[in-house]
Amino acid sequence: MRTINDGSWFINKARRKIAGVCAGFASYYDQPVWLVRALVILLALCFPVVVLVAYVAAAVFLPARWVV
Repeated sequence: MRTINDGSWFINKARRKIAGVCAGFASYYDQPVWLVRALVILLALCFPVVVLVAYVAAAVFLPARWVV
């Protein structure tokens, strides 16, 4: 169930492990956090530089929210 419905991506600081990027995407797309994290890990094994740059860019530029 999506708790914030403003139509933009965000970082979820309440459920974060590192920066909250995966938790934010999981909340936005209404998916389990473990699924998004597993997908990021699989993509990082294939495209490590691209995933690292995208993750850091998302952590810097996306707004932070506390969504439980």
